[in-house]
Amino acid sequence: MSADYRVGLSIGIIKNGKQYIYNYGSTQKEKQILPSSNTLYELASNSKTFSSTLLARAVLNKKVKLTDDIRKYLKEDYPNLQFKGTPITLLNLANLTSALPNWMPDSKEIFTKANPDSIAYILDAVHRKYSRQQFYKDLHNVKLDTVPGAIARHCNTAAQLLGHIMETVYGEKFGTLIKKEFTSPLKMKNTVLLGDTKLPISMAFGYDGKGRKMPFIDWEDMQVAASIASSTSDMLQYIAYHLNEKNADAKLSHEPTFGDISKGAIALNWKATKPQNGPIRISHTGGSLGFSSYVVFSPELNSGIILFSNDSDMKTQNELIKLAETILF
Repeated sequence: MSADYRVGLSIGIIKNGKQYIYNYGSTQKEKQILPSSNTLYELASNSKTFSSTLLARAVLNKKVKLTDDIRKYLKEDYPNLQFKGTPITLLNLANLTSALPNWMPDSKEIFTKANPDSIAYILDAVHRKYSRQQFYKDLHNVKLDTVPGAIARHCNTAAQLLGHIMETVYGEKFGTLIKKEFTSPLKMKNTVLLGDTKLPISMAFGYDGKGRKMPFIDWEDMQVAASIASSTSDMLQYIAYHLNEKNADAKLSHEPTFGDISKGAIALNWKATKPQNGPIRISHTGGSLGFSSYVVFSPELNSGIILFSNDSDMKTQNELIKLAETILF
């Protein structure tokens, strides 16, 4: 992480139950402000693990079954959300096997013609005016190309649907659910859902690989999948909850549901990996227009780590993963 285009780095560690926090660089390029344990970063896709934990909790409370057809929880009829009679289930949404398109709306044609330097701004412009209502309208036109459950692939659309369905199951808006189910009981005082409130003063600014300030991900359609912002101090509380597998919902969310665990299986959004002669590791990455994050922990070792960087390019996440391996394992 020594490249001159890097901005800030915050690391939270739980090692044998003890917590440590380290901060480097700056919360913004314009002036030097060292990050703190309370500096907020976008979680991006790490937000998806909150929906998965809610799903596990709903399963244990017999509100839902993982095998439920997702159309049971949608307000309109979607005969298209199946492939040759096999429907998409809640499990398919959580383990990346839904066969849904990664993004809605499909903007491939726009991006292929665009200047690469403009893609982030185009993406922001598209999603700032893309409502939840339009999302569900476009969902009627989706055509699955394979059987749900057959292939795992990254899917923001599935994460959006899972978050929306959790709102239906619990009868609460996602921001309220985050407060009631996570931030209040776990004393995560800094964690917010972007778009629900004014931008917190302690929020870092995010940048791309060329050092340009990037927009925040507070889009209405993607809010439940990518818009939680948190700090190292708060995420250590979240990791501590997941390290304690006496918490049945945490344990259930870690159980592999697809793939080979020796190479990296998928649990409920979490990735579960068991290296040869090593403990099982539970992990997730997050990358937005201007932020990168990585969470990995091992209940067996009672240890875990969260790494935040307020810059995002093709190399950042891999660098965070390598750094976590060096520090924790």
